[in-house]
Amino acid sequence: MEDVEVRDTVSEEHLVKDVLRELMGHIYNRITVSELCKILKDNFDILSRYCCDFIQRLIIELDMYCPDRKHPYFVEGNKQVA
Repeated sequence: MEDVEVRDTVSEEHLVKDVLRELMGHIYNRITVSELCKILKDNFDILSRYCCDFIQRLIIELDMYCPDRKHPYFVEGNKQVA
């Protein structure tokens, strides 16, 4: 690549909110972490090395837990992103 120009930067907080808005209806109990990572890479161009950190942030923001580190669950059991 040549002549790459950065026009604007996005804070982590803003990026997380944008991704959450776009993921509405796609996150559900027991979605796999690898599936979430694939969505982040394919739809948001998030590099693989940042997916784990980003998914951890999403889990916190969505009030989820991930006991087996493979399948996040909503804390309330039936709550989903609407």
